[in-house]
Amino acid sequence: MNKKQLRILGISVLIILVLNIFLFGFGLIHWKVFWIIIGAGALFVYKVLPKMRKE
Repeated sequence: MNKKQLRILGISVLIILVLNIFLFGFGLIHWKVFWIIIGAGALFVYKVLPKMRKE
């Protein structure tokens, strides 16, 4: 992937995580869903994204 695509992907994940915080803050999602989304985002950033950067 080129640098622009990686940047768009990273910004998309960031938007999802910020939206997740707002939804949890307003009580629209359960705490388990909140932590699953946080965990999935962290797993993506630390495991998947570096592998995509190498390609």
